[in-house]
Amino acid sequence: MTDRRTVLSAAGLAALGSLAGCLDRGRGNGNGGPPGDGGDDTGVAGYGVAQYLVSSSLPRWRQADDPGRVVVIDSEERAGAVFRDDVPEERRDEVAELIDGIDYDESVLLLIETVGPNTCYNEVDAGNFRVEDGRLRGDAEAVDTSDDDEACGEAVTFPSAVARVDFADERVTDVELSVTDGWDETSVIEATATDPLSPDPADLEGYVRPEAEPEPIAPLECDDEGFERHEPWFDEDDVVYGEFEEDGEPTLALRVAETEYERGDTVEIRLTNVTDRLVDTGNRHRYNLQVYTDDGWQELRGWDGVDPQPLPDDAIRHRPNEGFEWSLALTEAGLVEDHLNADALTVCPDLPSGRYRFAYHGVIGDAAVAVAFDVA
Repeated sequence: MTDRRTVLSAAGLAALGSLAGCLDRGRGNGNGGPPGDGGDDTGVAGYGVAQYLVSSSLPRWRQADDPGRVVVIDSEERAGAVFRDDVPEERRDEVAELIDGIDYDESVLLLIETVGPNTCYNEVDAGNFRVEDGRLRGDAEAVDTSDDDEACGEAVTFPSAVARVDFADERVTDVELSVTDGWDETSVIEATATDPLSPDPADLEGYVRPEAEPEPIAPLECDDEGFERHEPWFDEDDVVYGEFEEDGEPTLALRVAETEYERGDTVEIRLTNVTDRLVDTGNRHRYNLQVYTDDGWQELRGWDGVDPQPLPDDAIRHRPNEGFEWSLALTEAGLVEDHLNADALTVCPDLPSGRYRFAYHGVIGDAAVAVAFDVA
């Protein structure tokens, strides 16, 4: 899940480190590794390395058992889409100092990620950068920073670092990095500045809707006199399934984990930024939850004598491959408990069987992006 503080742009990082000065030619990597001076015959004028995040969450690249990932950053826009601001302050300052004053016509940044077998692997050493056969080559490895008598937690960790490389001649954006993980497994990872930062929508896990056409049920009727059904925030003609597009290109993808559920099950839904840039949406509460009836799609929830709070009109910024996640229990209480207006919302009548639709209307404009599933 992402909020407005999730993203730290390159400009923001530079501002944090504006007093630190530019990259020192010949600067070392901060981990006792090789010096940062590229030398006359390497094609590299200088480089530096700053430690970045240490995560315990399984990243997408690790699902293929790769020892690491390399992201090539050749512009401020790409840097803004990659860098976060939930980096610990001391590391954030290091990164800010590293990239302060960078000229992307002469330099590139590399986000280098790898994996370690325990919590003592929390840094990445990188160096030996040189230009060979039109490619930037170098080495990186996961580093155990513990003392001899220090106990290490039994958890796989994913440390990362940012390397800045200044070139002596023409900038190079095709990279081959030899990456060694915490188990001493080494692979050469190839990367370019045109690699996508997000998955193709076709590769996302989950579904858009069942293949079979829905059978409508009888229109919903509530016996509570004070009940006012939640109105949809969009026109039916503006609903798109699966992907929301801008200028003909997929921007946000919505997926549901399964297409068939029973009452009492939990429905997992995810909205993903599938671009290589930052994408803004409204907040996560801007959705309708409907069932297909003879009168069309009807909202399941509504207000029963309690006035709802207006939803905040704030913009939430999502990095590539990030977005919102919802876990909705298919019970009368479960479909309202995670909403901003949980105290005001209620489900009436009780949940029926039928074709359900989750429609998120926090996208730009008047559209809503939806997924559907059947409830027995």
